This record gives sequence, structure tokens and C-alpha cells, in this order.
Amino acid sequence: MAFINQDFRFKEKHDKHSRLRWLLFTAGCAVLGAVIASTNSGSEGLDADILAADDLNSEHLPAFIENEPTAATAVRLSFELSLPELQAQQKIIDDINHDSPKQWREFKVKSGDSLAKLFNRAGIKPQQLTEMMKSGEAAKQLTRIYPKDILRIMTDGENNLLGLRYEIDHENYLMVERKNGVLEVDTFKHDIETRTAHASGAIDSSLFMAAQEAGISQNLIMELAGIFGWDIDFLLDIRKGDHFTVVYEELFRNGEKIKDGNILTAEFINQGKTYQAVRYTNPENNRTEYFTPDGKSMRKTFLRSPVNFARISSGFTTKRYHPVLHKFRSHKGVDYAAKRGTPVVASGDGKIVHRGRKGGYGRAIIIQHGSKYSTLYAHLNSYKSKLRVGSKVKQGQTIGYLGSSGLATGPHLHYEFRVNGVHRNPLTVKLPTAKPVPKRYLADFELMTTPLLAQLELLTRTQVALNN
Repeated sequence: MAFINQDFRFKEKHDKHSRLRWLLFTAGCAVLGAVIASTNSGSEGLDADILAADDLNSEHLPAFIENEPTAATAVRLSFELSLPELQAQQKIIDDINHDSPKQWREFKVKSGDSLAKLFNRAGIKPQQLTEMMKSGEAAKQLTRIYPKDILRIMTDGENNLLGLRYEIDHENYLMVERKNGVLEVDTFKHDIETRTAHASGAIDSSLFMAAQEAGISQNLIMELAGIFGWDIDFLLDIRKGDHFTVVYEELFRNGEKIKDGNILTAEFINQGKTYQAVRYTNPENNRTEYFTPDGKSMRKTFLRSPVNFARISSGFTTKRYHPVLHKFRSHKGVDYAAKRGTPVVASGDGKIVHRGRKGGYGRAIIIQHGSKYSTLYAHLNSYKSKLRVGSKVKQGQTIGYLGSSGLATGPHLHYEFRVNGVHRNPLTVKLPTAKPVPKRYLADFELMTTPLLAQLELLTRTQVALNN
């Protein structure tokens, strides 16, 4: 059983274009007012040209039109518009300012396209592309365009580039404008609204199925598994009847959801044992982590598994029949079977002390974690580029990709964990914990996290009541 409650999302349905249409209508009325004013200029003692050029642009026009040549507000609004609406907006601006007509056109990037090809389709001279690329560091973003990306380009009657708008991602966009005859380029952020949502689910067959029934994304459930992954082995420990509750952020732009944000607090009940986590940012170093309600870090200095949601094909044992050598020998690590190319991550912060072939291990990486701990990752298909012996790596950083090099019958990762040079079972060895919330910040921690934990408690009680 799973459910999701949307009460905290504060959804407010509205027509995302209604504001624009109202502003365009207002602008039209302003133009009409200017005409009327000009016919009455004699009796009022006003100069019609001054009214049209000054009063109309400053007092009677909506701000987004008045500031169009320089303000990022107008650009943000333009991402809400269809191309015809954008063209209509531009016509009003040109008419009011007595400018020559400008044209907005839209180009969708096709496979194999480059910016030069797009400019050629737009009829813009190559030297203007060169001029734009030299206009600032931000222009380099345009060298990384992808199929299905959309560029909006503004030109005059002679196909001279006057403006360009490109959405880099859901949160950032790029704008090119010609000001005083010179192209200027810069990047901006959209106005993003953050809302709070929550979901709960009970596991019947798998964690992913429960997440799907609860209406949350796979990315969010992966983040949830990452938070509790030091205490719960999501390969071996999950049981039918386990359940979770999560309070998280959703990010909206112009009233439409663009993606999930951070998990704020969460609870996972595994085999009857309750685990809770809450997000907190240390005011001293601005570092954000997840902690237990009493301020202990959820994070351990090592991940329990360096491969997400793989299958354990061989465990740690002193006597195992080797499928290639056909004899019994100790197996001082854990084998994780998964698809070739599955990312392998560093289980802890450290320094690479070996990267290359190592006998039956095939392609292998060994990481030294301080003076006491080391980990080995074997049978890799390939290494993460730029990593070399001596490279420092962070916990969770991809270091290579799962394969079957060396003495292996199929793709899998052989993972070893050593303490003072002695092999330990990675699945059962006691892992050292990270630092808790500093004592001087415990009062701040309690102040910031108590409302979230109270909401989590309420949601958990609600789920229990529904299940019963």
C-alpha cells in the first residue's frame, strides 16, 4: 500500500499567459492613449512628441516593456510566451519606440547541428557569430548545445543579429543583446518557487515499485537510499512491509513543476527498526548533511556498497570454489553483479595508490583512506578519465565502470575492505561515523529541525492509521 498527500504543495492553478495578455492589452491601451493625447495637445499645452517619447515610456507602459532593452525580467517572461506572443510583444515595443521592425524566430537544434549551421539557417553573417563568441565568457555555453534545444533569435530587416535567448537548463538561461551597436552576453537565473511536498509508501515487492506507487521519482528514491544507505543494506536488508515517509522540496517555474529538490526529512522502517534523518546546514562552514534527530551524522566515513542496487553474487568467505581456477580458495571480498558499464564509486575519501592491471584482479583501483583503511575495486571495464595514481577522490565519486577483466566469468565488481592491511567483510565490518553537529550549534539545530521532525511524525502517524 502506498499513498501521497498533496496538501502541502499549495497548488494554485492559473493561466500562465493571463498576465502577459493583460500587459499586452495595457500596452495597447497606452498606445491608444498616446494618440488621443496627441490630438488634444493644443488645448492641454503638451508636446505630443514628448508625451509619446517620455511619458508613454515611463509612466503609461508596463515595466516589462519599458525595461525590455536591459532588464532580465522581460527575458524571463519571454520563456512563458509562444513565438507568436513574443513577436506581438516585440511589435508593440517597436511601434512605441518608433523603431524599425524586428523579427523573432525559433530554431530547434537537430542532430549534427552547430551554432554556425543555425546561424546559416537564420541568414546571419558568419562574422556576427564570431563577434558574439568574443563578446564574453558566457558565450561558451553556446558551444554545448544539444539536439532538441531551442534558440530564439532576433534580427532586423537585414538579418543582423540583435538578440538571442537560450535556455541552458530549467534554472538558468543565456541572453545576448546588441546594445549601442555592441553584442553583450550574460547568463541569468529564472525565478524559481520552492514548495514542500511529502509521500509515504510501504514495500510490497521492491523499493522502486513502492516509490512509483507513492508518486515519487526514481531520483528521489535513490537519494533516500543514499541517506539511509550507511545503516540499511538495500540489497539484503529490505523486507516486505518495510515502509518510508519523506518530506521533500519541489521546484516550480511559472507555476509548472520542473524537478524535485532536496529531501528535508525522512523516515525508513526496516524490519521493525525505525531510522530518521533530517537535513541541516552548519552555519560555520555552510556544509549541508543529514543527521539523526539528536544530531548524530547519518553519514559514515565509508559507504557500505560501492555499486548502487547491484546483486551480490559472492560473499566474503575463507573457502569458495573459484569458477575459473576450479579450486577452493578464500574469497576476501564481496562480488557485486550488474550490467557492464555500471558506475563504481569510491566508498570513502582517499587517495588512489594503484590504478592499472593487477594479476587476476584485472583492471583494478586501490584507494588508501588515511593510514588505517584501504579499499580495492577489481575486474573493472574501464577507469574514470583523468584519475591517476595520486589522485584524491571523494566518497561517492565515480572512479570506474564495472566489467569482467582479469579472472572473471562475467561482469561484476570485486570489492575488498582492509583495516591495517587485514581483510574484513565489507558487509559486516563496523564503519566509523562522521562528526556530529558541533555542541555550540545544537540549539540552532533543534530550532531549525523541530518543525520538520514534527511534520514527519504527523505523517507517519497518518500512514499507520491508514494501514490499520
